[in-house]
Amino acid sequence: MASITPGRPSQKGGFLLLIGAAALLALRFIAQSLRAPTSAHANDSRLPVYDFPPTFAAEPPHLTPIDPATLIPKGTRSIDYAHRHGLLHTGSILYVMDSSGSLLFLQRSQKMVTCPSTWSILGEHSTAGEGVIEGVVRGIEEELGFASSAPMKSDTPGAWTVELHPIQSPKESLHVTIQNATEYPLYYIRHYGPRNNNRIDRQLTFTWIVKFPKRHDEIPWQVDDEVANHRWLDLAEVRAWYAEDGKRYNKAFESDGDVTDDGPDVGDFCHETVRLLYEAGLSSIA
Repeated sequence: MASITPGRPSQKGGFLLLIGAAALLALRFIAQSLRAPTSAHANDSRLPVYDFPPTFAAEPPHLTPIDPATLIPKGTRSIDYAHRHGLLHTGSILYVMDSSGSLLFLQRSQKMVTCPSTWSILGEHSTAGEGVIEGVVRGIEEELGFASSAPMKSDTPGAWTVELHPIQSPKESLHVTIQNATEYPLYYIRHYGPRNNNRIDRQLTFTWIVKFPKRHDEIPWQVDDEVANHRWLDLAEVRAWYAEDGKRYNKAFESDGDVTDDGPDVGDFCHETVRLLYEAGLSSIA
């Protein structure tokens, strides 16, 4: 039987090997630079929790601006544990705005355990292992149907930019700006009272204006399955809606045993506490 002697690869074979290696490197680069959206609950299992600094003699009132750099880290806890025990954590609300100045509102599904069928703007907890702005981009990806490049800090104080690619139109690129709506995040506190096992939500809430470069009807959105409906309203319509909704609530009341209850959930929004938070950030939008 004749032996087979290894020979030098042909020029054509070597060229194909080079093409294959270049393609592999390109794919790796794309995978690193373009992040696909994650599952809506993939990263939310644990929250960083904090204590107030010693300079706070008492708990600050609802909507107090607080410098996040003053908080004292106290490890991580599950979302449920943090809410059951009233532990301070951080999160963000997002005023998603199109090029015409209209704002996006989302209606929660009837199947949701908390606040079914109520309206809100987009919001996200800050989960362990991610920065605040990364949590904002993750929320946009998961809730609205985008993939993104890594966010880049802008020359404008408190601003970032990110390239978003609609899942339904991956080749399309949208240059989106993310700007803080308030100089400091706002302290949000909600006492749910005996109606909900005396849960307390204490969150230092960053407020962001997310500006898209096109009208909303020109963008292929893909809203999350937990969203039953959505609508776009101009600022005058939003302010009128807030004002009308504010007429439906009673004042906060104290229940038995000195347990605070911040009142019923009767309006279009989950409750008055969160609507007041939305209004506070809205005041910065011209």
